[in-house]
Amino acid sequence: MRKTSLWTLYTSLQGRISKRTFLLWFFLPSAVALTLAGWIDMSQGYWVPQGSSGLPGDISDIGPWSLVGRVLTFWPGVACMVKRLHDLNMTGKHMAAICTLFALAIPLFLFNRTGSNVVTPGLAAAGVVVALAIIYTLYLVISCCFKSGIKGPNNYGPDPLEE
Repeated sequence: MRKTSLWTLYTSLQGRISKRTFLLWFFLPSAVALTLAGWIDMSQGYWVPQGSSGLPGDISDIGPWSLVGRVLTFWPGVACMVKRLHDLNMTGKHMAAICTLFALAIPLFLFNRTGSNVVTPGLAAAGVVVALAIIYTLYLVISCCFKSGIKGPNNYGPDPLEE
């Protein structure tokens, strides 16, 4: 089996990784790190069930530890997910679609907030886009976590289990 450096694993979009590598080297460490960051932020009072604007879990209540954790795990998450999709013989464009949906929802949400409980059409559109992005993300994450990779080489490289 060919050794891959951690730098290549977390930064490169080329190649394939097995389900085991995805779960043990990205999914589990990211989940633990982001959970610990959230606990630290909650212990410091950054996230409360009722946000300062009256909305539950207001974006302004994200603490510094959670923010740093999310920034540091963003690109490794994209890279590992693309490699895992390659192992399933799927293109990395699925990750581009997810990022595009979230990038579309953020300005829709931010520019359509009125400060009241009135739901504007733009805010409703942001909710629909976010719902679609979450459903699509869950579909891909579940596929990456539970489906076995394509046996043998495919368009994205050799089988990581046979190397």
